[in-house]
Amino acid sequence: NIKNPVLRTEANIRQGKKLYQRKAKMIPCAQCHGNTGNGKGPMAWGFNPSPTNFVCKGKNTEVSDGILFWTIRNGSHGTGMLPYKNLTDEEIWQIILYIRELKE
Repeated sequence: NIKNPVLRTEANIRQGKKLYQRKAKMIPCAQCHGNTGNGKGPMAWGFNPSPTNFVCKGKNTEVSDGILFWTIRNGSHGTGMLPYKNLTDEEIWQIILYIRELKE
């Protein structure tokens, strides 16, 4: 039930995009989820289940901010989603702001 505490500003969305596309460490989100969020990044082919497609309207709206935060921080057992313990809380919330901007 946790809502994103980071303000939805252009600067925070831009920072979320940078983290998503190239700066998040170990592997930037885009490597698996794709630059556009379609779930077809260069590393996606090896995962079962496939990485989440964030441009799918249902997927982008049905998962709460809190669940996205927890999944990014802790990974997702049984999938290829790694835990991103090295990101700050603010960086994770910025990534979530960017993910919410992805649409079909």
